[in-house]
Amino acid sequence: MMNVMLLFSLLLPLVSADMVMAEEEMTSHLICPCECDMVISTCDCTTAIQIKKEISSMKVNGFSDKQIFSALKAEYGNDIVAQEKIYTTSLWVGGLFLSVVLLLLGYFMKTKLNPLVLPSDKYQQQFEEEYRRFVDEMGEK
Repeated sequence: MMNVMLLFSLLLPLVSADMVMAEEEMTSHLICPCECDMVISTCDCTTAIQIKKEISSMKVNGFSDKQIFSALKAEYGNDIVAQEKIYTTSLWVGGLFLSVVLLLLGYFMKTKLNPLVLPSDKYQQQFEEEYRRFVDEMGEK
């Protein structure tokens, strides 16, 4: 009996440390529903503490991580899950980045000078001669 108690007392800190690590990993994927918008694992407000207690209670009662996430979503809404916020944010950032790239690409394509339209030296000289003739003719009239 004494050996069982000794074994239990040695294993208890390991089990509780494992539960704390699992709870911390779970709360690092949740956003605090109060006004602070911090991750629950780093938030110390009363709402975050309450949610941490709820998670611990659900873990003790045998809820799986998926069930806990579902219960928290039902209670606090979908915004509590950090992955969904990050996902939509990354879509917005990606869309804005793509829009800027496409706008710049369109701008450079539009303003890029066509080498066939640029006057070469020959055409430049011809233009200057014709322009001088035109000016001389206009001056004579």
